[in-house]
Amino acid sequence: MKTIAILNLKGGTAKTVTAATMARCLSAEYSESVVLIDADQQGNLSQYFGITDTSQCGNTWRLLTEGAGYWPDFVTPISPTLDLIPSGMELARADLPNSGFKVTQIEELRTVLAEDNLDFLIIDLPPSLGTVVQAALLAADEVIIPIRLDTFSTAGMAKLAYQVDSMRSVNPRIRISGILGTQYQHTAYEREVHRLLLLESGLPVFQTLIRMSPPVPKSFDAHESILTFSPRCGATKDYRAFVEEYLEGSHG
Repeated sequence: MKTIAILNLKGGTAKTVTAATMARCLSAEYSESVVLIDADQQGNLSQYFGITDTSQCGNTWRLLTEGAGYWPDFVTPISPTLDLIPSGMELARADLPNSGFKVTQIEELRTVLAEDNLDFLIIDLPPSLGTVVQAALLAADEVIIPIRLDTFSTAGMAKLAYQVDSMRSVNPRIRISGILGTQYQHTAYEREVHRLLLLESGLPVFQTLIRMSPPVPKSFDAHESILTFSPRCGATKDYRAFVEEYLEGSHG
């Protein structure tokens, strides 16, 4: 089983759409079994799937404070091969003293899911290095970093790469799977930033770029995957190509 953390220290880089679309694609088009964790207190991933009230269901905060236990108690089924652990503002308590937060809980969930022969655990993370992110990196095999192709978005790569590298003392499996350029608008500037990332960043970089496509925010409002909401739009084609590239391991 692969555990993938979707992370960037900068907001607005399409982390949530990437996590949701990758999970949908793996589940629906490759018949992989996937569990998604919404680990951001804003709950955007949960809202993407139409879940706005997490108080009456299993959620990420309960997972992190009560323990993995019987994992189906924490998930909301999305499809036969896709489950979501939703979240809400209660996650803001994770960094408070005596919150009951257990940093090993996502790693313990990962172990249980692997024993049950699930294929992927994908974690949508906030733009921070708080305790929830630490718990995810403790469990992760791989980190995918969605970025906008501009100077401000790429400036934090060294800090994030250092953080991932520092986690190897407690999680020797972890590695950066790749940097994924998102919201691409075909400008010469973006192409140059992508070229420099490939040549000079020292990190794996996906060749696939995810185009800026108007149907993406509309699909969010409709609580529907972009894969089915707009099957022929640029972002849909690009996310399919990205997942194929990821599975083939052709990046880096």
